[in-house]
Amino acid sequence: MLVHLSVHNYAIVEHLDLELKRGMSVISGETGAGKSIMLDALGLTLGDRADSSIVRIGADKADILASFDLDDIPDARAWLAERDLDNDGPCILRRVITAEGRSRGYINGTPCPQGDLKALGELLIDIHSQHEHQSLLKLDTHRRLLDEYSGSQELARQVQLAAQRWRQTRQTLERLSDSSDEQRARHQLLSYQLEELETLALGEDELEQLEQEHKNLANAEHLLGACRQVLDLCSESDAGNVLSALTASLNRLTAFQNQPGALGGSGQPVVQRSNTGRGGGWRTEPLPRPFRF
Repeated sequence: MLVHLSVHNYAIVEHLDLELKRGMSVISGETGAGKSIMLDALGLTLGDRADSSIVRIGADKADILASFDLDDIPDARAWLAERDLDNDGPCILRRVITAEGRSRGYINGTPCPQGDLKALGELLIDIHSQHEHQSLLKLDTHRRLLDEYSGSQELARQVQLAAQRWRQTRQTLERLSDSSDEQRARHQLLSYQLEELETLALGEDELEQLEQEHKNLANAEHLLGACRQVLDLCSESDAGNVLSALTASLNRLTAFQNQPGALGGSGQPVVQRSNTGRGGGWRTEPLPRPFRF
């Protein structure tokens, strides 16, 4: 049963403490006295939705606390024990809503989601009004009343435990089945990749050659650009500037000398400095094979 309700900064209420004892308690008042505000505040501790509009103007948060005596509510005690939330005293539900709209819930001082407050609240109290807490409309209540009337509470508990074990076993089976499917799919992928490699029948150094060819092809745009500039220099230069054009062309092509195969083997120096003759000079050598790019 509800034994204590404390409300701080909720709606128009700055502070309210309500103590209840066993037996019937009646709270009366004219319309607008605040009776529904107490019920709404209590509903927040039972998991109802809330937003920042319920915080009293000028306050930074609303804080509602409800204490329940569980001596006559064994289902609630069992619910708390299953989740390690039980204690020796009354059960305390607390809800805090900030002015920014953030909400926090607590059961016996332990933070909990709103769904836990709602689940436990349905075991603690019924609000017989137009609210959602009318337990007579819930299927779970129908089953509980039927089990109590037929004296089958222990059998119902055993069935519940067996159903939980069955669900856990089914989840484990589904997880293992999914894992098996993933392993089978990976095995098929690796087998396909292995068959592709065996079909290619790569030689001992062929992989390194393919990697080098890939690098050359990736650099093809820069290489073609350099070759076009060389051709432009050679075609536009007159007889007096042939030597300077060849020198500039050689300097451009030398940038690719550290890339094996980039010029198809034709990247060897084609113009060399000659030390023969007075004052030295330049001489050209034929390409070892046709130049291609």
